[in-house]
Amino acid sequence: MQYFRILVLSVICTITGCVSSSDFEKQAEYHDKAADYYKSIGQPGAAREEYESAKKNRDDANDPSSILADLFDILIEEKK
Repeated sequence: MQYFRILVLSVICTITGCVSSSDFEKQAEYHDKAADYYKSIGQPGAAREEYESAKKNRDDANDPSSILADLFDILIEEKK
């Protein structure tokens, strides 16, 4: 039964690209920093795009597939 769960999670992660919610959060932080920089040098359009990218990454972090990728990582670490 446990092997079946791992197999299902493996297939899901393979299909979704195995991007975990923590990866999305990290990307969002980078976009926020870039946006702050662009804003400070007088590039409001570029800053707006970076803020929108950060928002999209945070939305993706809450997606069920990224949460499943996190669960899969936890299961794999427990096996080691």
